[in-house]
Amino acid sequence: MSEQALRGLAASPGVAVGRAHQLEALQADDLPHRGHETEANAALAALDAEADALLARAERLRDDGLEDESEILTAGRLMALDPLLRGELQRLTEHLTAAGALRAATDRHAALLAALPDPLLASRATDVRELGRRAARKLAPETALAPHAEPSVLIALDLGPADVAEVRESEQRIVAIALAAGAATSHAAIMARSLGVPMVVGAGGALLNAHGRIAVDGDTGVAYVDPSPDREAWAAAEMARLSSERRAFARVRTLPPVTRDGRWVTLLGNAATAVEIRAVAAAEVDGVGLLRTELAFLDARAWPGEDEHEQALAPLLSLLQEMVATVRVLDFGSDKTPPFLAGTEQRGLDLLLERPEHLAAQLRAILRTAGAADLRILLPLVESPQQVRTVRTLLRAAAADTGWQGKLPSIGAMIETPGAARRAHDIALEADFISIGTNDLVQYTLGLDRRHSIATARSAADPRVLGLVAATVRGATAAGVTVEVCGESASISEIAALYVGLGVAELSVAPARLDELRATVRALSAEQAAATAEQALAAPSEAAALALARELVSGELGDQQDEMLGGRDGVLA
Repeated sequence: MSEQALRGLAASPGVAVGRAHQLEALQADDLPHRGHETEANAALAALDAEADALLARAERLRDDGLEDESEILTAGRLMALDPLLRGELQRLTEHLTAAGALRAATDRHAALLAALPDPLLASRATDVRELGRRAARKLAPETALAPHAEPSVLIALDLGPADVAEVRESEQRIVAIALAAGAATSHAAIMARSLGVPMVVGAGGALLNAHGRIAVDGDTGVAYVDPSPDREAWAAAEMARLSSERRAFARVRTLPPVTRDGRWVTLLGNAATAVEIRAVAAAEVDGVGLLRTELAFLDARAWPGEDEHEQALAPLLSLLQEMVATVRVLDFGSDKTPPFLAGTEQRGLDLLLERPEHLAAQLRAILRTAGAADLRILLPLVESPQQVRTVRTLLRAAAADTGWQGKLPSIGAMIETPGAARRAHDIALEADFISIGTNDLVQYTLGLDRRHSIATARSAADPRVLGLVAATVRGATAAGVTVEVCGESASISEIAALYVGLGVAELSVAPARLDELRATVRALSAEQAAATAEQALAAPSEAAALALARELVSGELGDQQDEMLGGRDGVLA
């Protein structure tokens, strides 16, 4: 068969190839009804078995120090023991099979949760649906996840965290996950990132017809069904290379991120979950340069209140004590629009300032939960200095309301549009630091879709985008404030080198990219990077600018990285 490329969304980075392993239970209509009592007993037994399995996995995760993942599975076990759910199962089995009743009962409970105004409870709807699917699979054992003698790619319509946790027990034979539906912000995706399993979501229904070989590119969000020999060879080589590089880069993570000619570049991580924050801390960097807060509320039916913000933030900020914690206020809008904002055209800070009472509630929650973190507050999609002044007034009021002691947290302005980049100096005069969100800057400058920002991150090398980054750095430097880049493009070695050359002082990327970024910075000459960045600004195209950057990284940096990572003689720098 010919290769079929199914484009979805990147949920967990990495590349892998293996045999497709479908994980879908039989539908209720595929099995005959065996009578009310038989079906009820079977449904309850399957639910009990799933509760026992969740408890066992939760205990193993806790033993491995993965407390957050363990708590997720423990919550799933409590759902399985819910007497209301079990009572509904018994009623439904009067006319449905055990598998059908499990799916129907959990779907109903999930719908009720999704409709609740409490965003934290509403976010558990996916976990309840997963519980029903997993219990139903126990009635169709041939679909269960089991170890394989060869590397396999787990395929399903959707998954929950328990399914991904099970990958840990398959002796690494499950090398990647591809989902027809799903979301990059789901608990399953969080678990995949924490375990280092490449994952693509939203690849479409055609994925469920895959039964041969499949290659997963978790960096670009593409699943290749029946990959060509060349594609399969590439994926296998990438698996081996990435594994080797991860081990090598990790060996230098305790060394400072200083260029060969002595320039310090602050490294930070992007995060939204406790799993990611722990990965940031393990990477030996200064903290978090972008803590996304809206992802916890994407299923919310109303604006989250102060208590909901505190519940979401406290577990995260508790892990960042004595570390940089850059908390971005809610960045709703566009592809991150919860149900209660359906139809809105506003986004980011503009949306928040239309409803300042909700922004004030989040600011109070941030201050109450910060503890000893080196707190910075980040504002999305800033367009004017007046917006920053308004937020600073709200922050002062929040500090008074909460009894905040000492200096107010720094306020950072995200530059994400061409207009904001051109007004960077004026904005920087009001802000304490500037953060460039290159995902949106690329979109607004070049007209690309931010939902595929990982796949299009290299477009940040377009001279038009680089020119806006350079203008932002010039404006901020003249105002005496530092510049951070927190977009996906900063995790690409060639583009990171250009940012260093343009004078960017901080780079914040996904935790999995921090070790490689440190190695790139340490191998770099800031002076040479500046010269290359000037050439890239004058380049005729994105391809030409990337070629210049690639020559810098692969040429001058190649020998330095070989030496740093062991090279020919295996000696670390």
